[in-house]
Order: sequence, then structure tokens, then C-alpha cells
Amino acid sequence: MAEGVSASSLQAGFIELASIVRALHGDWSAPATGYEGWTCKDLLAHLSSSELSLSRIIASANEPPPTDMPAFDADRWNAAMVRRRSDRDPQELLNEFDLGTNQVVEALTDIDVHKKVQAGAFPGYTIAAAMAEMLDHQRQHLDDLRSCLHKHPEL
Repeated sequence: MAEGVSASSLQAGFIELASIVRALHGDWSAPATGYEGWTCKDLLAHLSSSELSLSRIIASANEPPPTDMPAFDADRWNAAMVRRRSDRDPQELLNEFDLGTNQVVEALTDIDVHKKVQAGAFPGYTIAAAMAEMLDHQRQHLDDLRSCLHKHPEL
């Protein structure tokens, strides 16, 4: 999938995603359909925390593989990230998403995207493959978030 993916195409994808996220509005307290117990704000917290983690995942490609590292537990990580952001308002989460986007775009500058990442959900994947997967992951959540906010627009 990521064979022909370049750093610049990934950068463009993350920048485009950020512009869409920045335009989101609606009832952030509305339930996020398909995400049991989550509100639209919780889903935004997941998006922003994921975006903020990406530059660290890219940087891990320049590190030796970890030893005795437990497998990535997405449910545990997601719950922790949403919990840590529970007191933030949506604007702070949008700002965090922007910061994460800026960091991932910078991290993708002048890096060999064929190096393998050592952290996150895709250890052993090339940077290109891991970031392409994460970009797709973020887009899917964004579609869900837009649908949730559209069903519950602000009055």
C-alpha cells in the first residue's frame, strides 16, 4: 500500500486533514455514534492525541528496536488519552491537533520514509506505511466525528 507513498504526499494529507478538523463545529457533548460512552469531544480528544503522538512514532525509526516491550494496547492507550484530556475544551483539542500536525509535517521533512518505526501501533512498518495507516485511521475517525456533529448541530 505504501510503496509509492512519499513524505510530501503524507505531509499534504495531514495538512488537508488538519484544515478539515479546524472547521469542525457542533454539539461537542453529543454522543459519538459507534463509540460507546464517548461524546463527540472524546472522539476529538482521540484524534488530537493520536495526531500529537505521530512525530514520536516517526522519530522512533532512528532508535534501536526496544527489548521486552509489551505489545501496543490500543484500548488502554485510547482510554488514557481521552481521560487525560477530559478537562480540556474543544478549542484546546483543536489547537493540540494543529500542534500535532505541525510536528508530524516537520518530522517527515528530510527523513527516509523506508526506515522502520519502533513505537506505536505499527512497529516494524516503514514510516511511509505506518503514517499512511495512521492518516487513513484519522480520516475514518474524522468522518465519524463529522457525522456525529452533523446529526447534532449547535442551535
